Amino acid sequence: MKSIKQVIIAHYSLPPVVGGVETIIGPQAEIFARQGYLVTLLSGEGNIEGHNIKTSIIPDLSLQSPHTRNLQRVLKLGSLPENYEYRLLNLQKKIETQVGNIKTIIIHNIMSMPFNLTATEAFWNYIEKNPDKKFYLWTHDLAWMMEDHKNYLYNRRPWILLKTALPNVHYITISEYRRRQMSDLLNISRKNISVIPNVLKYQDFLSFHNETTTVISHAELFHKYPFILIPARQIPRKNIERSIRIIAILKNTFPDIIGIITGMPEMDNGQMSPYSQFLGELIKENNLGNNIIFLSDVFNKLGISHTKNREIVHDLYFIAHLVLYLSHDESFGLPILEAGAARTPIAVSQIPVFREIAKDGALYLPTDESPEFNANRLIKFLKENLSKSDLLFKRVFSCYNWETYWQDYLKPIFEE
Repeated sequence: MKSIKQVIIAHYSLPPVVGGVETIIGPQAEIFARQGYLVTLLSGEGNIEGHNIKTSIIPDLSLQSPHTRNLQRVLKLGSLPENYEYRLLNLQKKIETQVGNIKTIIIHNIMSMPFNLTATEAFWNYIEKNPDKKFYLWTHDLAWMMEDHKNYLYNRRPWILLKTALPNVHYITISEYRRRQMSDLLNISRKNISVIPNVLKYQDFLSFHNETTTVISHAELFHKYPFILIPARQIPRKNIERSIRIIAILKNTFPDIIGIITGMPEMDNGQMSPYSQFLGELIKENNLGNNIIFLSDVFNKLGISHTKNREIVHDLYFIAHLVLYLSHDESFGLPILEAGAARTPIAVSQIPVFREIAKDGALYLPTDESPEFNANRLIKFLKENLSKSDLLFKRVFSCYNWETYWQDYLKPIFEE
């Protein structure tokens, strides 16, 4: 019988308490839960609940607990309070009760910061008493390396625990910079410290629809560059075939390129229109089956209603590296406004109405120029003219996103 996977994630507090660590614990718990773990969040205050996620409260882990505040007031002066040993033993017993027989325990920042030294020592003692369990000390900050705290740290118990290495634990920190500091402070090898960066749950930050997240995962957009959005109906004047031919050329420079054609296929007497059929054949001829997809096909595969098209296209504007809109003829050109509102670069055909609307805000591709020359203009733009914010977005979306967090960072450590 397969054993149930369980994990404890401990911190001083959870949302709605505001803090940097607090913002990542919820998404981190969700990731473990999605992998089949039963997750217990052990905290002093706050609450996060969800599928396979529960919160257990030990009030004295909170920085706002009356006991914690009274103890910390004396500790800050460099003395041990009279009731310190009693409060320490009391907290340690509560930790033992809450953890129970769970073998995997993640502790965020408590072992490296002086905000609740009773909690630090209680967990320290618990770790030493339970060598059979797996402890992951997730270190965001190091008090002994920070000027803000140095006047309130002393080379004796319990402060010295914040700079003393524990045996048989897995140290994790959030940047290479912190890893170097930890190695120096704890006098341990860097190879014994894992770096797992913070990540952004972009769909919450950008208020994306759930279906959009599903489409992004299905198309594996996280590691594709460039992602080109083609927001056009499948009708001849939209000139989608030119976009397809340009992407075929761009593929030689950007092998991971992907384009999404957002318009639904046009129907003619119950059959797909000749133009839609032509576009599909052109994609096959240019061996672009993995590089250009129709959003309608994705909807069909994933069981997403076509009525969601507008909402999902809205979201895709914000993660596209480029919008490509090469109509022969238009009376306006709404995608120009949509790309501008999303601050996404747009390349358009060089026709008068687009000049009228976009002015200097778009890259213009001459209609009398070959697809090869159009593609060269785009290569130059993508390589040389993207703003630093565009480049940063590409890095955030590909390297620091919640969707690939388990596969990229957590699985090698927690299921080694």
